[in-house]
Amino acid sequence: MNAIQRIAFVINLQKADAQSTAEALIGIAEAKGVQCISITEHPLNKTSLEGIDLCCVIGGDGTLLGSLTPSLHAQTKVLGVNLGKLGFLATYKPDQIIQDFARILDGDYQVEARSILDCQSDSGQSVYALNDLVIKENENRGLIRLKVKSAERLISEYHCDGLIFATPTGSTAYNLSAGGPIISPNVEAIAMTPICPHTLGNRSVIFDTKMPLEVYFDASAPNPLISIDGIKCFENQSPQSIRIQIASKRFQLIHNPQNAHFSIVRDKLKWGDPTVQ
Repeated sequence: MNAIQRIAFVINLQKADAQSTAEALIGIAEAKGVQCISITEHPLNKTSLEGIDLCCVIGGDGTLLGSLTPSLHAQTKVLGVNLGKLGFLATYKPDQIIQDFARILDGDYQVEARSILDCQSDSGQSVYALNDLVIKENENRGLIRLKVKSAERLISEYHCDGLIFATPTGSTAYNLSAGGPIISPNVEAIAMTPICPHTLGNRSVIFDTKMPLEVYFDASAPNPLISIDGIKCFENQSPQSIRIQIASKRFQLIHNPQNAHFSIVRDKLKWGDPTVQ
């Protein structure tokens, strides 16, 4: 891999030790002649990472999600230092990254190209999701009616609290909490999971990525709540449908090779016998 020349440090100052960790890493980078900038506001603006080789996010998975759009815009690699609870995306701990950072700057790192959702409203506005798109009833009145199609062919109609459309990366987030499957991050797929469906036969479905999905809303009902990676979107558009497909771009995540995906899953979800290696 290419050596790193310019780094943006995205620092979540609400996290304990974020500033001290950033200062330690900046010291290592500057000693190697790497140009550094510090950003303490997140989520980032679309152009925040132009000309940047590496975005080093110091905080947690939530902070890292805020780097998605600008990193795609600039095709910048992203590395996460976990000061939060989960660490499915931010896989480096502070002591690990301080130990490995000089080696990473020299180009000794691994990049995982994670698939993302391209979600487009019927008015043409498009947004990206690294974890998931969630559609729910907007006025706390319970169930919502949604129709899902692919290539104009009906898949099913749902009467439920909502629908989750998740990437493999997001399969361990809201999708998992709603009873959906865990998908290995290198799989090209979209998981659709109903939230508390009225019909018990409505279960999660795994779609391949060849055909886009279309979700149609009940025109007689209030506009649904639509969120991307936990952030509301399309609020001022009142869309009647959403088109969902895998984007042509990929999120370039520098992953800690010491923390394999299912090692993290076992640790965070307390799978199996902890004495078995």
